[in-house]
Amino acid sequence: MSYQEAKVAKLSDLQNGEMKQVEVGDTEVLLTKVDDEFHALYAKCTHYGAPLADGALNGRRLVCPWHHACFDAKTGRHLEACGMDGLPTYDVRIEGEDVIVRVPDDSPDRVTNIMARPEPANTRAYTIIGGGAAAAYAAEGMRQAGFTGRIVMITAEEELPYDRPNCSKDYLQGEAPEEWMPLRPESFYKEHGITLLKGHRVKRVDEDGKKIHFEKGDPLAFDKLLIAAGSVPRQLPVPGAGSENVRTLRSLADSRELRELAREVKKVVVIGASFIGLEGAMSLQHLDCEVTVVAPEKVPFAKIWGEAVGNRIRKWHEEAGVKFRLGRTVNHIYNQDKVSSVELDDGSRLEAGLVLVGVGVKPATDFLDADALEEDGSIFVDEYLQAGDDLYAAGDVAYYPERGEYTRIEHWKVACQQGRVAGMNMAGANLSYHAVPFFWSAQQDKVLGYIGHVKNYEETIVEGELDGDSFLVHYVKGGAIRATLSLFRDAELCAIQELMYENRMPSPEEVKKGVDWLELLKG
Repeated sequence: MSYQEAKVAKLSDLQNGEMKQVEVGDTEVLLTKVDDEFHALYAKCTHYGAPLADGALNGRRLVCPWHHACFDAKTGRHLEACGMDGLPTYDVRIEGEDVIVRVPDDSPDRVTNIMARPEPANTRAYTIIGGGAAAAYAAEGMRQAGFTGRIVMITAEEELPYDRPNCSKDYLQGEAPEEWMPLRPESFYKEHGITLLKGHRVKRVDEDGKKIHFEKGDPLAFDKLLIAAGSVPRQLPVPGAGSENVRTLRSLADSRELRELAREVKKVVVIGASFIGLEGAMSLQHLDCEVTVVAPEKVPFAKIWGEAVGNRIRKWHEEAGVKFRLGRTVNHIYNQDKVSSVELDDGSRLEAGLVLVGVGVKPATDFLDADALEEDGSIFVDEYLQAGDDLYAAGDVAYYPERGEYTRIEHWKVACQQGRVAGMNMAGANLSYHAVPFFWSAQQDKVLGYIGHVKNYEETIVEGELDGDSFLVHYVKGGAIRATLSLFRDAELCAIQELMYENRMPSPEEVKKGVDWLELLKG
């Protein structure tokens, strides 16, 4: 085997818990020091290629700065979403005071986690309702935990599992090509014995008889079942809401259609200042549409992030050309073959050739017995994501215990990791779900990251200036920081995630005096 090697550091260059990016030939390598040992890994995240040296290292946990994927800093194994593959590792040796790394010439840029091979003799069938992130991670989790029987993934869509967050961002703007969207190629599922039933809409689940009934076709038997069906958009209950060119944005097909429609119309009304609503407004405005956002709240995101942050976000959109009609609701949507205008509660009308409705989502659980569901339609699960005998739930449908209280969180990373844990548990792993919620949102040219979870916070602590280029906003409840919002403070937010993960967060009083988050993480 041919290879390249280089002296990349001195023994004294790194302390435990430190890392740096180095070069070995034309390969970018991340050098880490964990437990008094040097390790070398591929330097970029397997999700979207973020430089991992800009993230955080917590013991063996290596956290990506962009979307908080986690890897084992010794083995390269992929631990948490985003992305699905691990990092290649390279040989390290010490000569005197020099650290030398050897990289094979044919080294890949990613490594699939080890998975069991399907065995025809194992006739047990583990089935997943859903074809999104939670479902895809669950199927791989089953194989990673050693399950060799049949895996069936059922989806009403005609797509492979795909990168849903991009549907409102670069893909809608026409900046992300089709090949970016699938999480895996179809050949991957065939190779690992994962059957995808596309275009299958579930009508009813017979839990006692262990059968799934479809709107069309014969029922399907299962031995264990994971419900990971995600969410469906809420509809707007006003006259004209069913008019042509009144759309929601949830699926890849929705995004494709919106992109095509945006090329035909000039004026767009977005109803709802939700994350999907404002990301959709941003993307449609990038497609040269005139966009107006209508929402009942006076300030976007004021309830979850506060009025100061909400006003700052609104200003970013206004500076880019998006208009707002806040504090207003919709009375009527008018159409002449297609939508023509939107009437607001003050009697004014907005001309529109396209209306995007972003007023929230609800769990996609209509095929289940309503008496067995929570009030919002979600499924109650324990810390192992188990809802009953041989029944599990993950992602948007799961009402699960989160640090002392039950909640339901509609985050991509949460869905991914819950899917993986649920799948592994179906295969007998017996793992409790333990991950800090994280999501990101693109608001014009700004990317916000949010770690933790809190409702009805009591106080905020701001590091930096909300009108500046970067900041951290901490949300306090019950005398503790329960969540943090970041603008371009990526490494610090990674450190905060890990401190929350290990229950080592400083008190609000300590943060007010000033802390170095990366130094605090080192302990």
